[in-house]
Amino acid sequence: MHAALIYAPLTPAQLTTRWLDLLDQPGLPQRYEIDEFGEPVEMNPPTTAHQRIVRALALQIEAQLGGEALPGIGVLTSIGIRIPDVVWNPQWTAAVDPASPAPQLCVEVLSPDNRRREIEDKTRAYLEAGAREVIVVETSGRIRFVAAGGERADSGFGLKLTLPEGTYSA
Repeated sequence: MHAALIYAPLTPAQLTTRWLDLLDQPGLPQRYEIDEFGEPVEMNPPTTAHQRIVRALALQIEAQLGGEALPGIGVLTSIGIRIPDVVWNPQWTAAVDPASPAPQLCVEVLSPDNRRREIEDKTRAYLEAGAREVIVVETSGRIRFVAAGGERADSGFGLKLTLPEGTYSA
């Protein structure tokens, strides 16, 4: 009888090293995140509607909060390195890849292939990693604001966001 092998999640330092090592690896999917064990998790390519929403939200966040909203950067979390669709900080200092702590604001624009548990796990992980708020845009067009205390009716940053015509809100 063989003993079962138990693999422990990687430490934050190990995840960061793995992430940086993978950046130049040939043969990986074009879009991926890594799980807590350092394994790449392929992401489907975004649709045009998805990308229009990402761009519109980044522009609205910058216009309302100032600073710079960035699309798709890696964020170090307890469930690996995840890539929110948009992130924002009041100011960016030295470039750290992956971001740690998490940017103050993380946005996830959902696609039909996203699963509820996946998004709940990502939302929790961003908040635990230091985000003050996570915005989740559902495929129905509903925009949810989530903070450490749970879901809110409005953004804690005072954001008023709209989706581009003909996207998820259609």
